[in-house]
Amino acid sequence: MTTLANSCGHVHFFVGPKSYEEPRERGPNLGKGLERITRRRQGKLPLVIPEGKLRPESPLLAAKFATECNIIVRHHLPVFKRWKDYKDEHGNVRDGIFRNFIGKVGNQFQMDVADMSVRKACIEMLKIATRQQRHKLKKEFFDPHPLHLVTRTSLVPSMTDEQWNELVESWKDPKKMGLSEINKNNRAQVKFHHTTGARSYGVHCNNLGDKYKDKEPDDLDLFKEFHYSKKKKCYSDVVQAAITEMENKTSQPTEDDPQSKSATEVVAEVLAKHTKKPRFLQHVEIHDIHARSSASNCEGELAAENRNLELQEHVDTLTKLLKESEEARIRQAEDNMKRNEENRKKQAEMDKKLDFLLSHMQPRSAQE
Repeated sequence: MTTLANSCGHVHFFVGPKSYEEPRERGPNLGKGLERITRRRQGKLPLVIPEGKLRPESPLLAAKFATECNIIVRHHLPVFKRWKDYKDEHGNVRDGIFRNFIGKVGNQFQMDVADMSVRKACIEMLKIATRQQRHKLKKEFFDPHPLHLVTRTSLVPSMTDEQWNELVESWKDPKKMGLSEINKNNRAQVKFHHTTGARSYGVHCNNLGDKYKDKEPDDLDLFKEFHYSKKKKCYSDVVQAAITEMENKTSQPTEDDPQSKSATEVVAEVLAKHTKKPRFLQHVEIHDIHARSSASNCEGELAAENRNLELQEHVDTLTKLLKESEEARIRQAEDNMKRNEENRKKQAEMDKKLDFLLSHMQPRSAQE
């Protein structure tokens, strides 16, 4: 934009020619971050999955593991219409698909391919990555177009035209399209959208750095961190109203509620008020705590104890009946064995007598 002044001192603004250059799009992520880490360490990252877990304990390693699994599925594996199609008749992941997947994961990490924890983690990541890729393909190539204009040629290098058409036909199923609309409407009712993107809550907490070096962040602080939009530099209206309500409840006790509440109780109470199934506290590995009076707590404990006693009595009765039935079955089997043994002995004696009689009988022709 340029400015020019005329003889009267008025300033005129002239806007230069508009730029028609298309905005630059981000290219495909081919795991450059993991390559830089590998070169810096002069070796691959060790992938160790603790027993009973499906992710590495290190947040950085867990994030890179998930990223690489998604890249492998996106560029090297076909996307079927359901997870069942990845399995064989025995319920296991097809050998060819799994060896291809875990082999490419092993090229990026230092890991024991024969370890059962690693194999289970890879199967779980394969399941999640294929579901995400299926959703992305549907969102990009199916939803924006009328049904008769959906391409019949595979747009994925790792899929044949036959596999692509089978996937498209599954999306065209009226029942599945109805379920898709129901799920879309349910997602539209979500009030508190987190702003962590694909990053898990654990990784996001780990990346807070020294922001809370003086004290540990409570649940209200974490709720603010996970719902603050860095792009818009603010909270959404719904989130801001919930934060204000939480802060008012934690500031000072009121006449209606003279007892002070912890941040966990306040967050749980406000989320339970505005959502049907709040899971925020579960995602940050804190159990959902509802504000209850001491009397209701005692009543709940007594009721639970009575139910446990009734169940234990029922279990003892069933165990006693099962034991008696087993003993009766054993006695009957023993009696049957004794009777069978006696019958065999009687049959053997009769066979001996019959053989004796037959041996003393002479043919009629010999007597004549």
